[in-house]
Amino acid sequence: MNNFDKNWKNAKENIFRLEGREIYCIPGDWESFEKWKEKDLGYKRGKEWQKWIKSLKSAQTKGIAVQRIRVVPKQLPDYIKYEIDSWQEFSVKNGEQIFFLDEDEYQRAVSESGFEAKDFWLFDDERLLIFNYNKNNQFTGDIQIADNGMINRYREMKRKLLKQSTPMDSFIKKL
Repeated sequence: MNNFDKNWKNAKENIFRLEGREIYCIPGDWESFEKWKEKDLGYKRGKEWQKWIKSLKSAQTKGIAVQRIRVVPKQLPDYIKYEIDSWQEFSVKNGEQIFFLDEDEYQRAVSESGFEAKDFWLFDDERLLIFNYNKNNQFTGDIQIADNGMINRYREMKRKLLKQSTPMDSFIKKL
C-alpha cells in the first residue's frame, strides 16, 4: 500500500489537500481532461473518478471531513474548468468541501509564512504528505514528513488559507 492510500485509510477526523499547480498531467486524469475538452461525457466514467468516489464515500461514512483548496490564477485555464466540472459532478456530491484561493492571495500567505506549501496532503492535522511533480506537471512521488515542526507549519498554513479561501459555490457564482 502506498503512502497516500495508507494515510487515507488511517484518517480518523479530517483530510486536507492544497492543490497549487495550474495543470496536472496524471495518467487517467489527463485522458479524462482530453475527453472533457471534446465535450465527450465519457470522461465521467473514468476509473480514476470511480475510485475517487469510492474513497470519498468511505470517508463520509466514517465522518471524516475532506477539504481541498485549489489555488487559481486570474485567467482560469481549461484544466481548472475541467476540475470544477468534475468536482461538481463527483466530489462535492460525495462530501468533499472545495475552496478556491486567488494566486495573489496565496503568494501573500507564502510571503508571510516564509515557505511555499504547494501540493500537500494533511491527514488528521498530524500526518503530512508532500506531492512532487516534474517540470511537465507529472507526478514523481511523495514524501512522508515526520518532523513535527514542519507539520505544525503546514497545519498553520492550512488554517490561514482556509480563512482566506472562497467556498466552491460562491466562487462559481463569480465566474
